[in-house]
Amino acid sequence: MLSSKMFYKVTAVAFAVVGLVHLLRVVMGWSFIIAGWDFPAWLSLFAAVVLAYLSFNALKLSGLLK
Repeated sequence: MLSSKMFYKVTAVAFAVVGLVHLLRVVMGWSFIIAGWDFPAWLSLFAAVVLAYLSFNALKLSGLLK
């Protein structure tokens, strides 16, 4: 069973990894198509910012950041 601090650490890492992939997509210019719809780069940039915020807050809740 995971403790709550470990859960928040794992969550922070997961959010950070997905956010970095979104940011990498914007920088590298990769296209992302879902059901024929081209996912715009600005939406990936927005997702990266939101995921960075969630990762930061999860790290605060885990006790690693004060």
